[in-house]
Amino acid sequence: MKRIATSLITLLISGLILLIGSSATMAAPALADSQSPYQSEPTHQPSFDQKEFIYWFKQCEHMQGQEALAACEQALKINPHTAATWINHGQKLFDFGQYTQALSSFDTALLLKPDYSLGLANRCGILSVLGRYNEALDSCDMAILGDQQWGFSGQVLAWNNRGDTLIKMKRYEEALASFQKSLAIDPNDVAAQQYRHVVLEKLHHRKSTQHQFPDFIPPQKEPRIALVTR
Repeated sequence: MKRIATSLITLLISGLILLIGSSATMAAPALADSQSPYQSEPTHQPSFDQKEFIYWFKQCEHMQGQEALAACEQALKINPHTAATWINHGQKLFDFGQYTQALSSFDTALLLKPDYSLGLANRCGILSVLGRYNEALDSCDMAILGDQQWGFSGQVLAWNNRGDTLIKMKRYEEALASFQKSLAIDPNDVAAQQYRHVVLEKLHHRKSTQHQFPDFIPPQKEPRIALVTR
């Protein structure tokens, strides 16, 4: 826990860089997580209208588009001390392509709950989108070592986001190992299957090209992977 918190503080003080478009996998909190998302984190005593907060939290969770984002913001006005609300808020911002703002929401969730596996895995995905690959890998690794609260996604979220980041870094063998981890957890995970196919094609292409033209490095095209939000 101390190592995760210390590493997170190091990550949070890094400056923002220009946006680089890419794919990432986000996930929302599940109601089955050990702590109800309707409660403030333990360091904060709730002093708000819980019934009204629950209403807006549910609207934030289940609605789409601008209405969902507005509902998240209303829930945060009532109670800004619940990590799950900030995670949902970040997910809605991600849907609008507001990546730096989504990162800010995930960072806030992690200030409230530093070892939150779901928050760390989502943060990994956003950092990868922003081209901050080394930070993304650190965040995914911390997610795997975190509190194991994954929402609807399970641990495959962290392994998939980790592998996606490694693809962008052209570290294909390591990426393949990450997707193999995902498929060991859930053999039917569509995102992991798609990513694995992309990596195998790249490894095959690299091997055949290097064999025929050892001095030629082919240009790499960014794979288009479907976003899986749940």
